[in-house]
Amino acid sequence: MKKIYCFLLVSVVCASGYGQFNGFSVTGGIGTFALSDLKTYQDALVSRLPFEARQFAYFPAYTNLRINLFKESSSGLEYGFVFAFSTTGTHANYTDYSGSLNLDQRVAAYQGGVSLSYPLLLSGNREKGFGLSAYGDLRLAFVRNNVSSVINTLYYFESNELNLSALSPMSELGLQALVHFNKISTGLEGGYLLDFNRKFSTGDQSAFDPSFSLRPSGDIRSGMSGFRIGLKVIFKILPTISEELN
Repeated sequence: MKKIYCFLLVSVVCASGYGQFNGFSVTGGIGTFALSDLKTYQDALVSRLPFEARQFAYFPAYTNLRINLFKESSSGLEYGFVFAFSTTGTHANYTDYSGSLNLDQRVAAYQGGVSLSYPLLLSGNREKGFGLSAYGDLRLAFVRNNVSSVINTLYYFESNELNLSALSPMSELGLQALVHFNKISTGLEGGYLLDFNRKFSTGDQSAFDPSFSLRPSGDIRSGMSGFRIGLKVIFKILPTISEELN
């Protein structure tokens, strides 16, 4: 939640500072994630265990946040900067009378880039009415995967972490269906995010001599591609060009 609050704070400050933008939008929802390499990696980690762990989460559809700072032209074209955050993960556990083991991956993608939006349909006007538009983003993402295992028994404790990271270009295309109420608009936004799947770099394990290694046996790529859908709210800070002309 702290990360989400930081995104919102940055958007408000940037949108209001120096009159650079007509407004900003916030979309909160969920995303699906392909993550084929990380799923194979998780299966390999579980297979290294000396016992059968149960999977309680396996990279489910989870949090997605998109923030757009924009200027609007007289034609209704909106252009500006976009910031996005996506996260998911997996959790495996084994517990018996002697102790427990937790095996987790926490994947997060911090994205920034440029965005365009163009109106396709407008009923009424941009102050009060319904609108349908298409949008497209080009982003550069920092994808981080924190892999951890914790073994806790009556006679033994071990905590082990490994961080994987990648810089990966991404692109998102989608549609927005919005109802306009003066300076506020709200509706649904949905599209598809394409991750160009850059290779993770692997850090060092925190444990010197762990009971089983978290290190992957081969190359792993980011794989954050998937569908995105969420509730969108737009706040107009300054008059648009079309409003000034009227």
